Amino acid sequence: MQPDESTSGGISDSVISGDVHHHHYQPNITPAPQNVQPQSVMIDPNAGHSQIQQQTVMIDPNTGLPQNVIFIQQPSAGPKVVGILIIVFGVITIIGEVFNIGDTIALGGLFIVLSVANVGISGGLIAGGAMMTNYQKRGVHLSLLMIVISTIIGVVSLTMMPGMLDDLAEEEGLSDQEREELDQLSGAVVGFGAIFLVLCNGICGLIIAIPLMITNNGLDDSSLLG
Repeated sequence: MQPDESTSGGISDSVISGDVHHHHYQPNITPAPQNVQPQSVMIDPNAGHSQIQQQTVMIDPNTGLPQNVIFIQQPSAGPKVVGILIIVFGVITIIGEVFNIGDTIALGGLFIVLSVANVGISGGLIAGGAMMTNYQKRGVHLSLLMIVISTIIGVVSLTMMPGMLDDLAEEEGLSDQEREELDQLSGAVVGFGAIFLVLCNGICGLIIAIPLMITNNGLDDSSLLG
């Protein structure tokens, strides 16, 4: 008697019908978030426990940074550079007046007054330049004021030149023809001198005002009047 194959302890073959599905496993890739939500913890004093509050920060797709980020730029070095130049100019002017003090005293009168005025204007320029190096807007105002005062004093001095030349002609005993030539020369000197003085001081004023024309000048709101 042979054992029944259906009841034997061996492994029987099984037939699988239908479609066979193959499962392909892929890694779970999470796309980069466009909105970052930092969590802020708030403490409820009544409940005695913390509460987590979600805050949404919008990300700029062009820069990849939060949209509310403010970039602070360094102030321009223009005020410092101009301030240093003004200080150097003022120091050179004072040194020149010191070296010429002997001739100034010898001429006396008006020349001494003009020399003292030049020293005072140079001191004002040095002070204004020092303020500009510290990004103080009043330094620009003070320097411009000194340039205006210097222009006025220079023009007034030129208008007084014909009278000074007449006194010199009397002391030297010049003839009428020589005096006439001297008057013509003094008129030309006064005219060209005034134009040259205004142009030079105007250029100096524009250079001093450069920090006011710079967008990111870093100057404060100080003023000579306030």
